[in-house]
Amino acid sequence: MRKRDSGTQAIFEAQLSRMVITGTKKQAIHKAAYELNRSNLPLDWLILESEQGESREFRVNQVEQLEWHDAEFTDACHQFKVVGRIVLSISPRQTAFDHEELEQAVYRLPRSSVYDKPVIVLSEGTNHYFLTVLQQNLIWKSTLNNVVNPLSKLA
Repeated sequence: MRKRDSGTQAIFEAQLSRMVITGTKKQAIHKAAYELNRSNLPLDWLILESEQGESREFRVNQVEQLEWHDAEFTDACHQFKVVGRIVLSISPRQTAFDHEELEQAVYRLPRSSVYDKPVIVLSEGTNHYFLTVLQQNLIWKSTLNNVVNPLSKLA
C-alpha cells in the first residue's frame, strides 16, 4: 500500500552572484567557494512569496549543490562579481493548509526593497554575505513512502 507523506517537498534552484574582493578572477572564484559552500552555508529558512503576495516560510532540508563557476571584473579596484548556482531541498513550515493547493502555487523570493532583484542576506558571526538572485525556479515533488502493514509480515 502506498501513502502520501504529509511533508511536501520542493527543489529550489537559483543562479546567484556576489561581490568578492581579490586580485584575480581565479582567486575570486576560490574565495567565494571557500566562504560559502555546501558544508558551511548558514541558511535554515527561506521566506518565499506566492503570486498573490502571500509569504510562506520554507525549511532548508539540505543544500544539494552550491558552486561558484565564473567571475567578472567590475569597475571597482580588485572587486569581482562571482556567479554561481544553488540547489536546495526545501519544505513548507507545517501549518494547516491544503497540500494540493500549495503544490499548484508558484513561490519566489521577493524582490528587495532597495534593489530590483531578490537578495539573500546570510550572516555568520561578523561576516555578512549578500547574494543577488539572478534567476530562480521552484519545482514541487510529491513524496511517496512505502508503508508496510505490520500484519503482512506475520503471514
